[in-house]
Amino acid sequence: MLVSFMELPKVFVCRVLDMNEVAQIAFMPSGKPCPVILTAEETAELLRLDNRDPMRTLKFWRDEGQLIGFRLGRKVRYRLSDVLDFLSKKAECRPV
Repeated sequence: MLVSFMELPKVFVCRVLDMNEVAQIAFMPSGKPCPVILTAEETAELLRLDNRDPMRTLKFWRDEGQLIGFRLGRKVRYRLSDVLDFLSKKAECRPV
């Protein structure tokens, strides 16, 4: 699946003037702010997986070591930073 630059999550950088820190805020395709820890469903939405079984695709990528997930209780969760790293690696591998 090829992902064009326009389909990547929108990341806005804003500077906090008094502390000189940079914060990145990612937004889901639905327009909601993206949480730091994502559920499998949120990860599928962020990656815009619209195939029949997006959970199977996520599991395949985890099994291959391409996408890092972790268990929190019975559910698999993903760090936003890991998902964005995964996207940047995929974009490097397959130029359009």
